[in-house]
Amino acid sequence: MGKTFLVALSNTLQFSLLLLGLFYLFLSFFGFRRPAAPPRAARRRRFAVLVPAYNEEGGIALTVQSLVGMRYPRELFDVFVVADHCSDATAARAAAAGARVLEHAGPGLKAGKGRALKWAVEGLLAAGGYDAYCYFDADSLAHPDFLGAMNDALEAGGQVLQGRVLPRNHGNWISRTLASGLLVFGRFSQFPKHAAGLSVSLTGKGMCFTADAAARYRWDEAALTEDLEMQMCVVRRGGRVLLVPGAVAYDEQPETLPQYVKRSIRWTRGSLDVARRNLPALLRQALRGDAAAAESSLYCLQSYKIGAGALAALLVWLTSGSFNLVTWLYAALPGAELTMKTLSLVPLFVYPAASLLMERAAPELALGYLAQPVLGSLRVPVFVAGVFRGNDFWGRTEHTSRVAIADLVDRSGAPL
Repeated sequence: MGKTFLVALSNTLQFSLLLLGLFYLFLSFFGFRRPAAPPRAARRRRFAVLVPAYNEEGGIALTVQSLVGMRYPRELFDVFVVADHCSDATAARAAAAGARVLEHAGPGLKAGKGRALKWAVEGLLAAGGYDAYCYFDADSLAHPDFLGAMNDALEAGGQVLQGRVLPRNHGNWISRTLASGLLVFGRFSQFPKHAAGLSVSLTGKGMCFTADAAARYRWDEAALTEDLEMQMCVVRRGGRVLLVPGAVAYDEQPETLPQYVKRSIRWTRGSLDVARRNLPALLRQALRGDAAAAESSLYCLQSYKIGAGALAALLVWLTSGSFNLVTWLYAALPGAELTMKTLSLVPLFVYPAASLLMERAAPELALGYLAQPVLGSLRVPVFVAGVFRGNDFWGRTEHTSRVAIADLVDRSGAPL
């Protein structure tokens, strides 16, 4: 009886992982077509651009300079740096670069990105005067046309918007590997979800909410991955996150293994927590016919994918000699082995090559992608570390890139 249960569990896990992989594989086919840009709007909205920062004196000036330099009427947007319990010169350097500084510190105020954003947005909403709120990380930059593209999308009816995220730096093999992965994610995850009418992923930078949406969807004070928690909050309440490809944000990639591992553990811990808190409600909503909630449920389930895969492999070993779904498929279906190998090559080689060609990426990024297995080998220990970390683990990543917006685009906004 015990072995029968293990065999059933093993094959259930194999079947579930196979279906999950096939779903995202077929969804990704939508990525070969770029979403159409909304028409140019006549009305110009007023924006508040917020940057939460904790001890970011080394790079905050470059971030602010890219934001205040956006090609949008200067009287129609303000840049706010939310200095969250900073003990260095972050506030002074942000102010010198042209930002308005909001000091999040003092009795009764706890540090934390979600808390700082909630505090700042509530204050700005109470004061009024802004039609929409945009969010950037302290290590990100904005394309000069970011606000113009967001304005057009808002006038077309968007409420919660995510800009396209491109790599800011790729100076060594680690950052090149991660930069190439970011391009693949944008092309074959974000683009397809938008095209299929689903909710795209919020990434923490390049986000935009109307004032009504900012009042409705409040930042979670305790979330480790506040952007993912917000994404699920929007979907649970019947909303959608739409992609705006013309609104480009540039994200810093880790350049050392400690930076990468620390960030990955935080993301893993945060993803597991988000899945625990949101999955039951999303599944109930999916059963009522909400396609975006169904995909978001699968997105949450992917947080457990590494653990489920490791358990399935262990069960296959423990039940060797019994029925095995993958082995049976190989033997029973004509051409199954060739088909499975072909399907595995698509996400591993075809998509990365297509992404890098369509993005006109630098050749070194293609070489960087070949190092994916090296970083991939760390996924299991990172997952284990994420499981055993508490929800209070932050693991702040040190930001070291000094790439400026002038290093990425020329005065016309064209990429260099």
